[in-house]
Amino acid sequence: MPPKTELPKKSNPSLAYEVLIYLNSFYFGMFACCELGMGLLKAINLSYEMSPLIQDSGVLLALCVLESIRCIMGRRGRLINKDWPVVTSIFLTIPCFSGIIYLLLFQTYKLRLEYCLCTLMLCLYCTEMWYAIMFMFSLCRPVTYD
Repeated sequence: MPPKTELPKKSNPSLAYEVLIYLNSFYFGMFACCELGMGLLKAINLSYEMSPLIQDSGVLLALCVLESIRCIMGRRGRLINKDWPVVTSIFLTIPCFSGIIYLLLFQTYKLRLEYCLCTLMLCLYCTEMWYAIMFMFSLCRPVTYD
């Protein structure tokens, strides 16, 4: 009698979401340090007026605060398997996404390295959003004990 072949179980989106949140926390730390360094470089070497410099710095500072809160809420929601921290994390992705779009498109002076870093960050956000939504749907499924 041939051995029974079992179908693989559905993948767990919470694991992928946790890995992406963990990766994002390290990548965003590097991203913020690079953006801060490039901002200082542009402020010193380029003719930057005070108003755009304050605006660009404010966007970067707000992005750092929101991204930190978003990562903490996403990891907390995944660890306790509750939906409200994950929903909060998903909603905080929108202003973070907007901040990255500002740095990518509307900043006064842009460097090529910023294009690369911002594009990678946007790709990470999109992938993270996909798995966050899949994780939310998995929380809504009824519990089955197989």
